[in-house]
Amino acid sequence: MLHDRGILALGNRVTGTAIEPIGTGLVADSYQITISYSDGGGGPESLVAKLTSDSEQSRAAGRSELNYAREVGFYTEIAPHLQVRVPACFHAEIDSNNTEFVLLLEDLTPARPGNQLTGCTVAETRLAVEQAARIHAPYWGSEELRGNPWMDISSSYWQRFAEMMPEWYDGFRQRYAGRLSEADIALGQEFVDNIAGYYQALEGMPYTVQHGDYRPDNVLFDARGGEVPLVVLDWQTVVYAPGVVDVAYFIGGALDATTRRANEDELLRHYHSELVDLGVDGYPFERLVRDYACATFHNFIIGVAAAMLVERTERGDELFLSMVTNSLTHARDRDGARHIGIHPLAAVNRG
Repeated sequence: MLHDRGILALGNRVTGTAIEPIGTGLVADSYQITISYSDGGGGPESLVAKLTSDSEQSRAAGRSELNYAREVGFYTEIAPHLQVRVPACFHAEIDSNNTEFVLLLEDLTPARPGNQLTGCTVAETRLAVEQAARIHAPYWGSEELRGNPWMDISSSYWQRFAEMMPEWYDGFRQRYAGRLSEADIALGQEFVDNIAGYYQALEGMPYTVQHGDYRPDNVLFDARGGEVPLVVLDWQTVVYAPGVVDVAYFIGGALDATTRRANEDELLRHYHSELVDLGVDGYPFERLVRDYACATFHNFIIGVAAAMLVERTERGDELFLSMVTNSLTHARDRDGARHIGIHPLAAVNRG
């Protein structure tokens, strides 16, 4: 047992439970547990239990990518030091093989789950980038996490992605051949061929706590019936790496291209202002804009990799394809390719 706030001590007073699956997670399974007590109260009425996926393919991915170890580590070691709202963790445990795990988390329903396929409003996206600053500011530029065995894994993580991306992208292209434009296929291949330049650019950015999969599917809006505006979930991809990647990832996946273009600069200024208010200095807005342009490719990387690593579903197909195509449009708009050594690309026709 790694972490216990006493919730298990209620066991001898529990008279019944009702369990319902929730969420759309692809690497782990989540359930809402409604609890009845012998004395009618004294404990939480419900909890969320998060467990290792039943899918062998997803289990293998969760183990090899340290997804399960990272989420348990986040709740036990990192979450108490951040200013972003996350579910309270009552219990966290993982086996020595970093595969079988359980989290018992605060149930924040009623809430409105984000949905990347339907997107977010500008106001919701603004709230998300504000909360991103509260994830990033406490450890911004800090060396405290350097050497952490489950979090300071960027170099090995990026090296593996650089090695595997040609194979993954080849599989992705074949699977979705009829749904990708020639221009997207070509830019995707250019990126894959120059992925080392992308990771080299990331190495020059300020490191902090990066969520790593910060997108609408991993947040709750109006939690506890509107009491909590936004809660950030699913910390399986947390890593010591540049925070700006989270911002580009969320904005690029949450807004349609027209809405994003009209509001993107204001959203970036809001994020930067929040960082400054939370004590981050020495990071001018002009540098944020440059780093953000490079980070527009994160949706591409995650979309391609996840499509090849997790169990295939209909929703997954729609999600990963949208991540990749939106990312490539985003990169064209911000001229992201130029920042990783690819020839400058003209922005897409906005007419």
